Amino acid sequence: MKRLFSAAFALVVSGAFAQNIDDVVRYSQTSTGGTALSLGMSGATGAVGADFSNASTNPAGLGLYRQSEFAGSPSIFNCSSNASYYGTQESDRKFNFNISNMHLVLHTPAANRLKTKGWMGSTFAIGYNKNNNLAEQWTFRGVNPSGSIVNAFAAAANGKTPDQLVNADEYLAYQAYLIDPSTDSSAYTSLEGPRFGGVTQRGTMEARGRSGETDIAFAGNYSNRLYLGATLAIRRIIYDRTFTYSERDDADTIASFNNLVYTNTQTDKASSIALRLGAIYRVNDFVRLGASAFVPLDYTINTDYSYSMTSSLASGEHDAGTRTGTFKYKMRQPARFTGSAAFIIAKKGIISVDYEAVNYSQTKLIESSGMFDGTNDVIHEKLQATSNIRIGAEARFDENMYLRGGYQLLGDPYSSSTNNQGVKSFSLGGGYRDRDFFFDVAYVYSKQSKDYYAYNPNLSSVLPAALSINRHNFVVTIGSRF
Repeated sequence: MKRLFSAAFALVVSGAFAQNIDDVVRYSQTSTGGTALSLGMSGATGAVGADFSNASTNPAGLGLYRQSEFAGSPSIFNCSSNASYYGTQESDRKFNFNISNMHLVLHTPAANRLKTKGWMGSTFAIGYNKNNNLAEQWTFRGVNPSGSIVNAFAAAANGKTPDQLVNADEYLAYQAYLIDPSTDSSAYTSLEGPRFGGVTQRGTMEARGRSGETDIAFAGNYSNRLYLGATLAIRRIIYDRTFTYSERDDADTIASFNNLVYTNTQTDKASSIALRLGAIYRVNDFVRLGASAFVPLDYTINTDYSYSMTSSLASGEHDAGTRTGTFKYKMRQPARFTGSAAFIIAKKGIISVDYEAVNYSQTKLIESSGMFDGTNDVIHEKLQATSNIRIGAEARFDENMYLRGGYQLLGDPYSSSTNNQGVKSFSLGGGYRDRDFFFDVAYVYSKQSKDYYAYNPNLSSVLPAALSINRHNFVVTIGSRF
């Protein structure tokens, strides 16, 4: 299967809150950038330096500053999607306006500006970089000829009495008269009408949110040859999603059933800190080499969730009510290591490459009772070590004009995907820069394909919705140097 399930990851679950593997990947898989300069080069600035985005990639690059600056980066974001489900095509989109970056850089030159050896100056920087825009919206629709979510609810409820289902989603199906226990009160049958398929299944996911960090960074320049830097990153995730799933008898062939609507919402607020260390060595006037390490501390995640269900049957309208709750846990993310190289072409251009290694299977969910032990086993089995590659270029014209472009590939975090679920991004940008003022623009297009199961296919027959998600991000950075 292209999207992976366990008892802890299925949409249809028993017991308390279930953590989805997609959440683990969503919060661990981050892009880079914030400023239009960095985004225009697809984030490949690890050995380029002199841009605040280095605080989120390689803080040693801040040591290449020669002036102080203040800048901000507003952004326009659009996510469009296409879904194919049982031969039916649907499209959707999400649009928002946000701030991609805001920063202040203070450069302090050496007291003796004529010196050529030793510490030549230092740079302190503070600001915000957005790592990921988590907004998206997609819809799928199609007629499932052989299955229904009611079968999945019945299979998940088997072995439990109705009283034992009170805190489970299956209890909503029971209250909505979609499943019924047999005479021994522990084996369940689903509603006869939709049980055999033929219903129109429709799902809509609407999400908004972001992951970003407030960076406090310091860097130094030794002999204009070695640059060292460190960043304390105060990280924050805000994510809110609503998934609405329905089944309808559009063909009007099922006497006992008209429709059901199942809605679940999730709001996550998470915080953490991390340490980023970096170094850049200027081999000569044409080559710079960089390396950085990112060591995160555990995210503390607070989740609010709700589940509700209604049905319209021959017996009448049924509202199963809403099940709500809160949950708190920690998520340990993997460390990241990046190697970088930048090639300076006669002060007329730059070609740069970043290679980042990350092992997603090292992600771990932590809760005092040990309820995530099985989940962590699945994470270790289903996620893998992979790499992210960023390639960027910049050309300089007429002293103050710049043109930029780049490519980024975020490797597939899933170890057994039959469809690569990595993210490819292409960027184009440019700008104007003089001694006192700069203006940069960037456009980033990224695309991703993934499969989404509306419910656990091990419990009831269902094909995945094949999703194609395209993201468009336009960023402007305006800044002043002093």
